[in-house]
Amino acid sequence: MRVEPKRRLAARWDERCNEILRRMAGRYHDHEICASIEAATDKRFMPRTVAEYRRAGDLPPCRRNDWTAALKTFPRRP
Repeated sequence: MRVEPKRRLAARWDERCNEILRRMAGRYHDHEICASIEAATDKRFMPRTVAEYRRAGDLPPCRRNDWTAALKTFPRRP
């Protein structure tokens, strides 16, 4: 007996996704928001999609990653 994998329908962004995004914007990264949306609604989105809706809703950007910011300014060896 051969088992076919289930195909997921394309996820549709709705008001519940907007509410989660508004609540988490400015304090969490897009990939963390994706995980929260999937846990709450069982809809899977890419971080790029979340970033697009964040910009469209004029919400604050992701918090900076201060740990790697210092590494980027660290002088390189010659």
